[in-house]
This record gives sequence, C-alpha cells and structure tokens, in this order.
Amino acid sequence: MSTSYAGHAFHDSFPGGRASGELMLTDTQVIFRNNQGSVQFSIRGARFKLGGASDRLLFISHPAQPDWNLYTSDLGILKHPALQQDPQVKQQVRKARRGKQLAWGVFGSLAALVVAIPLCILLFMDSITGVLAPHVPAQWEQKMGATALGQVQTGTRFMPRDQSRALLQPLVDPLLNALDSDRYEYEFHISADDQINAFALPGGYIVINSGLILKADNAAEVLGVVAHEIAHVTQQHGVRNIMGTAGIYVTLNALLGDMSGLLGVMVDAAPFLINQSYSRGFEAEADEQGLALLRRARIDPRGLVSFFEKLQQIERERLQEMGADDSDTVESTLDFLNSHPATADRIANLQQRIAALPPQEYVDLETEFNRLQQQVRQFVAAEDPTQQGDPTQQ
Repeated sequence: MSTSYAGHAFHDSFPGGRASGELMLTDTQVIFRNNQGSVQFSIRGARFKLGGASDRLLFISHPAQPDWNLYTSDLGILKHPALQQDPQVKQQVRKARRGKQLAWGVFGSLAALVVAIPLCILLFMDSITGVLAPHVPAQWEQKMGATALGQVQTGTRFMPRDQSRALLQPLVDPLLNALDSDRYEYEFHISADDQINAFALPGGYIVINSGLILKADNAAEVLGVVAHEIAHVTQQHGVRNIMGTAGIYVTLNALLGDMSGLLGVMVDAAPFLINQSYSRGFEAEADEQGLALLRRARIDPRGLVSFFEKLQQIERERLQEMGADDSDTVESTLDFLNSHPATADRIANLQQRIAALPPQEYVDLETEFNRLQQQVRQFVAAEDPTQQGDPTQQ
C-alpha cells in the first residue's frame, strides 16, 4: 500500500539541481520519481526535518542516498502509518510535529500581540497620553491655544482685553496664586455668548461666556467653573485629546521615544480644539482637580455644584420641550447626549467630596463679582440693540 504526495527533489542530475515529481510512501519505502529520474530508500534510517519559511516544508533524506534531498509542502505526510512503525523515525516525526506546533504557537502569539497592542493603546489611551503629554513643549501648547482662540474670535464678539482683564483678575487671582505650577501664563476672555458655558484651550487660554456670568448667583459659581477649566489646562486634556486622534502608529512611536510624528500632528490641530468634548475620565479628573484648587484658593466649592444644578435644570427644560416628560427618560437622554458624565452623577460625586472636607473660611469676592456682572450686562446690551433700552435687564 502506498500514498502519494506532491514532492520535490534536489539532485545534480536535474537541470538547475532541482525538479518536481511524485513522492510516495509505502509501508517500508520512500520513493521519489518523475520523467527525469527516481530514487528509493528505506524509511528505516531516513531523516525527517521541518524547514523553509515558518517550517512549512518537510525535508527527507537518507545516508544511503547522500546526493538526494527530498521535500514536500504537504505536511499530511507526517500522519502516514508507516512513519509510526520505526521507533527512531517515530521520534523524528514527533519532534517535527512539536516544532510545527511551536511555530504555530509563536505565530499565534505574535498575531495576538499585533492585535493586542493597538487594542491596549485604544483602551488605555487616557493613561498613555498622560505619560506623553508632559513631553510636549509648553510653547507648542501656547501656539495651538492662541491659534484656536483667534479662530473663535472671528465669529464671536469678545470684550476688549484690557476691560476683561481688569474685571476678571481680582476674581481669578486666588486661583492662580494657588496653582502649584507656573508652566502656563493664563489669559481669561469674556465672549458675548448667551450659552451658560466656558471652555479652555491649551496653553492657558480660558473663555467665559457672558451667559454663564449673567446666570450665576455669586462669585463661587463662576470661579467653580473657572477652576474646572483651569484643571483641563493643567492636566493637558486638550493636548491629550489630539494625541488620541493621532493614530496608533504615531502614538506607538511616541511611546518608543519618537515624538516627531506626534508634534507634526499637533501643528494643524487648532480647529479640532474649538468644539472638542472630553472623555468621562477627563471630566471627572477636571472636577477632582478643580475642587482641590478651589480648596487651596479658599473659594466655596459649593458654587461648582450649584452651577451643575443649573445646567441640569436647563437640560431638563429643553428635553421636556422636546416631549421627554418622564424623568427616567430625561435622565437616560442626558446620559446619551452628553459626552461628559451625567450632571446628576457629577453633582452627587462633588457633594460627597465636599461633605468630607473640614470647615474652611472662604474669601469674599462678591463686590468684584457684582462689578463684573454689571459690566457684562452693559457689554451685551451694547451689542444687542433690543437690550439697549434697559441694560440692567437680562
């Protein structure tokens, strides 16, 4: 009984020293033949060894025919019963099979690694960018922030810089004096925007909407938001967002020490910064760091909570206008709409943290805050003719 396999042979009698043919195994013999020649030798004493790329070939030779070397890519030959009869051959076949299994195991491990590395980068991107971001020069961040700010200013009216500085500096100085790093020179701006919001740009640029200032009940609410935005700057969340969009290859190179590709991506990143949103982790970190900053500056942290409560109420009213009357529906929709943690969750977390703080005497900034509100009302009214009749109404 014989079994045939597609085979090849090396021998000096073939043109080029190599030829294809039929490789057969009988119960006792190994046979190769084609129309140019043939060879036959005993299985006993034959040598079987895997080789070629990824061990995909089985080489067969015999000391009795030292000029011949046979091979096949059909590894099913290893299962032939004749190879199990001779103990020495059987041991070689087992070794070859183990080598093949090891090769496949290594290949599988490498394939898994190829998949796992990008997946790990994606899953732990926030942590990875936290390691990389401090290596970005501060002047790069400042340049990006300044470019993005200029783009915002082309579509929104800003209070004159000297006026906003004079109004905001007495309010924000306690926060700036409480910072434990001088990496950034902070600039604060007021925009004529009725949205209750503020946003930070890399390099220390912070824009406060007129809507936030005019809806606030006290200085602590405004400064709670400002502290939160300062934390986005100090924790480099804007830069880390850009890193997260740079691609796995660029990020991996940066992890290995080559920051050139990453810095190249950041050159044209200013437009991305304008309407960016932060991950839940970044928002939670800004809440935590902002709360710590308020504490060091002796500013009532409950202002940040009351600001979030305002946002929560406004979102509820908007959703109810859309027909979402059920409170559970409102909550789930809020979770869906916001890329940051749901407002209710943030309020609960902040309240828990504040409740654990020891009593503290807070600075009184209400005079400065009232002056800010008055000037912002006039600034907004001067822009909107419908408000000029009574600039105190907003």
